[in-house]
Amino acid sequence: MGVHIFDTPYNALQLDVPTTITTECRPSNGFSYPENNVVTYEFPSTPYTSQSFKWIWYDGPGVPGLHEDLVLPGAKKTVDTKPKKEESIADKMSLDAKVAGEGELPEQGAMFVGEKGRLLLPHFMQLPKKIVKGKYVDISKEIAKVSVANNMGEPIRNYDTEGPKHYHQFVDACLGKATTTAPFDYGARLTETILLGTIAGRFPGETLHWDAEAARFKEEKANQYLSGDYRDF
Repeated sequence: MGVHIFDTPYNALQLDVPTTITTECRPSNGFSYPENNVVTYEFPSTPYTSQSFKWIWYDGPGVPGLHEDLVLPGAKKTVDTKPKKEESIADKMSLDAKVAGEGELPEQGAMFVGEKGRLLLPHFMQLPKKIVKGKYVDISKEIAKVSVANNMGEPIRNYDTEGPKHYHQFVDACLGKATTTAPFDYGARLTETILLGTIAGRFPGETLHWDAEAARFKEEKANQYLSGDYRDF
């Protein structure tokens, strides 16, 4: 899910690849990836960020806990540590289960933390929420304007029955008729960013320095994971 959750903030802030990456997780066991990860990326500044811009990724059970930047209005002041009732697959996959309750972070999403407030972007089933001085601010008009702008002033498209489909975009791009929503020059940088975090998981607690121009880490031991041996067909 990394590319999907990263995509909107990465695009909106016009980020490039990071300069440093640090991952907090259990030591690598050479068999499977850690269940919990906290990955801190440092990016070159853009017109939309601070001079030293950090992006922190959390995944796995129990994260991010009660991190002060992520506490929502109406949130509980303590973390509920009681075991949750086991849910059926149908319950877990239901749309109702995807909607966060009052004061709860969504299962997946992103949070912009700015100088004057915060913007929560749930990844599924909920609209963005603006938080200023610990209170929600109504942004329904702004959301409506963005929806119209994104659709070139036309009525909101029903994506279930109307295009564009990803494979239509790909064929049109191959024919030189149009560009895709996520062309290779953008998708490659986004994917590179996420995979650098995966490599950093091999070295918990260590900061890796990435040279984008050379496509190598300053830490030579990490460069072995930049390529692999592939089967011949």
